[in-house]
Amino acid sequence: MSADRPTSTTRRRLWGFLAALLVGIVATLGGCLAVFVGVHRTADAAHDRSVPAVLAVYDAQLALRQAHGAALASFSAGTRLLASPGEDYQNQIARAGQQLAQAAEDNAAGESGSRDIQVVEASVVTYTGLVERAHAYFAQDGGSVLGTATLWDASTLLEEILRRLDALGVKQIDALNGQTDGLWTSWEMTLLWLVPVLALLALLLSAQRFLRRRFRRQLNVPLLLATLAVVVMGATTAMSLWSANQLADARADTSQATSDRKVQLAALSARDSGGLATLLAAACGSPGCPDTIARVRGDASPAPAPTGSPTPAPAPSASSAATASSPGVTEAGARHGEDAARSAERAADSRAGEVVLLAAALFALAMVALGLLLRLEEYRFSQR
Repeated sequence: MSADRPTSTTRRRLWGFLAALLVGIVATLGGCLAVFVGVHRTADAAHDRSVPAVLAVYDAQLALRQAHGAALASFSAGTRLLASPGEDYQNQIARAGQQLAQAAEDNAAGESGSRDIQVVEASVVTYTGLVERAHAYFAQDGGSVLGTATLWDASTLLEEILRRLDALGVKQIDALNGQTDGLWTSWEMTLLWLVPVLALLALLLSAQRFLRRRFRRQLNVPLLLATLAVVVMGATTAMSLWSANQLADARADTSQATSDRKVQLAALSARDSGGLATLLAAACGSPGCPDTIARVRGDASPAPAPTGSPTPAPAPSASSAATASSPGVTEAGARHGEDAARSAERAADSRAGEVVLLAAALFALAMVALGLLLRLEEYRFSQR
């Protein structure tokens, strides 16, 4: 009986190692795949929806502001345009429509975001109708008063549209924040794949030591290859950490891009306020409408009523006008938007990691089975 005890113990240990390693590889594959796929699906959603939606919302605001400025410029110049307030106005309105369509397609804010976009699109139709009506009045002799009043209505509606787009942009940013700070990108998820990988490597090392001690062999090559395959599984899954970091970079770049666009919007708003105030001053006549002009200009108190001929409202400050037309601000916004898109694209690129994980796991299973079954067969033969 004492001679049989070592034989039974060795055989049981070999079968135990085989079962534990096979189960461990399958469990490790499950954890690695879950985290890897979870992170990259999150990054895909940010790349395909959240980041483009955020940028599209603010680009739509810019296009609407620029269209309004183009309309104000054409009316202030007194140009008798036959078909519309100008080609620049038409181009910017078309661009705003494209950006709104893009935001609707990429919307990451759910039903609430979709409703906001529908309301904005309907409001833009109303706004363009008011601008076209103002153009019709300005095209008539003596129609500047009615044209300015209609343009005032259009400006008021535009501010409401832009406020709603602000709220929509915040919702899209919240969706991006939820993806960047979500469950799959948290550090806790690292434990789901790192702990099984380390445990499996320790088990493979323990099996190597047992085989070397029991069979007097320096190294079991199939188990060594299985160990390398497990290392590949861990390294491939570790790419999800890099993807999560790229997703954080995409959020930072998106935030910077939206800040650049807000600077442009503020400057364009100051410019447009000055243009509208000038039209109002010209249309009001004596004694003028100082309260309304002050509201448009954003003054703390209304300007005193003019005693003679209406005095045009001051133009926007040089710094505001310079900022509105500064190519540096525009280029910075475009550059940060491109950086955000590239970071999101890098985060979403899995580089066929799922295939690598499956292939490495299958290879490890085959090598473990080969390495231990050969030793079982060798042990059985040596006992005959």
